Amino acid sequence: MAEEQTKQNDNTMADTVVKTDPDASPALRPAPVQASLDDIGSIAEMPPAGCGIMARYPVLSVLIFASVGIGTGVGLSYWEPDDPDDKDITLKWLGLIGDMFIRALKAIVLPLVFINVVISVVDMMSLGRASSIGWTTIGLYFLTTIVASIVGIISIVSFKGLFNEDSFDDDGDARMSFGCNKEGFFITEQSDGSLMCMEGSGDNIDFLVDDISATFVTKSSGARDDISLSDTIYDGIFTKLITSNIFTSFNSANFAAVVVFAIAFGSALGQVLNDRVDGNTALSHIIKLFKELDGVFLKLINWVIMLTPFAVFSLIVRAIGNQDDLAKAFENVGYLVVATMVAMLFHFCIVHVGLLALIRKKNPFTYLQKLVPAQTMAFACASSAATIPMTLRCVQSTGEVPDSIGRFVVPLGATINMDGGAIYFPCACIWLAVLNGVDIDESAYVLLVIIATIGSAGTAPVPSASLVLIITAYNTVFNASGTPDGFEYILAIDWFMDRLRTVLNVTGDGVVTGLVSALAPLDALEHLEIPGDLDAGMPKDKVLDSEDSGEEEASSP
Repeated sequence: MAEEQTKQNDNTMADTVVKTDPDASPALRPAPVQASLDDIGSIAEMPPAGCGIMARYPVLSVLIFASVGIGTGVGLSYWEPDDPDDKDITLKWLGLIGDMFIRALKAIVLPLVFINVVISVVDMMSLGRASSIGWTTIGLYFLTTIVASIVGIISIVSFKGLFNEDSFDDDGDARMSFGCNKEGFFITEQSDGSLMCMEGSGDNIDFLVDDISATFVTKSSGARDDISLSDTIYDGIFTKLITSNIFTSFNSANFAAVVVFAIAFGSALGQVLNDRVDGNTALSHIIKLFKELDGVFLKLINWVIMLTPFAVFSLIVRAIGNQDDLAKAFENVGYLVVATMVAMLFHFCIVHVGLLALIRKKNPFTYLQKLVPAQTMAFACASSAATIPMTLRCVQSTGEVPDSIGRFVVPLGATINMDGGAIYFPCACIWLAVLNGVDIDESAYVLLVIIATIGSAGTAPVPSASLVLIITAYNTVFNASGTPDGFEYILAIDWFMDRLRTVLNVTGDGVVTGLVSALAPLDALEHLEIPGDLDAGMPKDKVLDSEDSGEEEASSP
């Protein structure tokens, strides 16, 4: 029995050992520390949308509820009750779950983005001796992301003339009124400029209102005063990126200011931690706290995402039920889908394929075909984090990526590399702006590129995490508030667009991993550290050093 147990243990240990060819290139030798990829995958699993049986078939459940919502909405759009208020009340209550869904996401996503950006920045600054590989990785991710946002802008602008401004039932003239709650009293301006309710004839109740936020100009059908490009860039970009009160930015959902502050906060935190050579500082506990809070917020957002099928039904019913011209509405959203897919295809063919061919100087499709299993899984689960184990298997199956680089670049990419989101954010925001009749100037395009670049890096790698980011980006760029009209269509197609974004994100992770392997200096591999808690769930008995690895290799048949 003892002999059989020893043999079984040897076989178990041999499964975790990767044999090293002494004649192989150093870049292709696996890292000394090795573990089963199944253990890595256990920490990256994210629950799908839906609950119960719907969790087993998330795509099917969303499709079913969306189909029922479309059918119900079409029927309600032709309903003409004797009292028009009956239809409004019915649609209002049918849209309740959707409203609660959006409100819950808005309450969770912005703090989650702040935490994710801080953690990512600290991880990047803690690269230490592997800074050459780290900054190469970061530079490539940043390059592909900013190019993706520009490609998205160009694509949606090319299609902008094909879709039209829509009309919504809640549209109307922008009005405001002052009044006193006592008969015979009127609001009167005092000598010091203050307003008071005073008894009188009401002869002096006309006031000049300075529309400093351009709220009424935005809602008005009249022409806006010409504003110089200098003023629009100054007021529309820089004043939004740097906040004077971070708590006010959280309260007003100023996404750009929150992300910029998170980058600065993470940089300062990482610098202070790096300056403490002994590592014995209370700030190290702050990083641990942030990572635990990240897990808490991910759990919260997963609970909300479980309601996605019901929210899709709710919002689709209300959106379609309010429409008088259904053909026009679906024609508009169809152009959004086509524009986004064209941008993604262009980004893949020109950026991903082009960089692989230029840097690796080999046939790029030989490498890309190894990523197909990861792309398939990404489309199925719509989560970059859940696809990490499969992506690692795919890049390692190419035989060109050292294990140490793969286990560093892929998890980091699942956090900060969101090319699909960088393309979709500006497409959705510009589509919503045209739908709502909002004028789009040059500063809006510049700000959208900035927000899409930094915002996509702060997107949680879970399904539908970008929905509220679209709202906050739209409100930040176009001086709006609340949920823009027509957002229901964005939600209705998000089950499909989210999967396309995830496929492009995972493809980018695999491509950048191959590029880093071709560019990274060989002497930096031994110092490479895995960011985050990727190795937190690995069993201790499966972690082998180089000496153990050699002994097991010698003893194995």
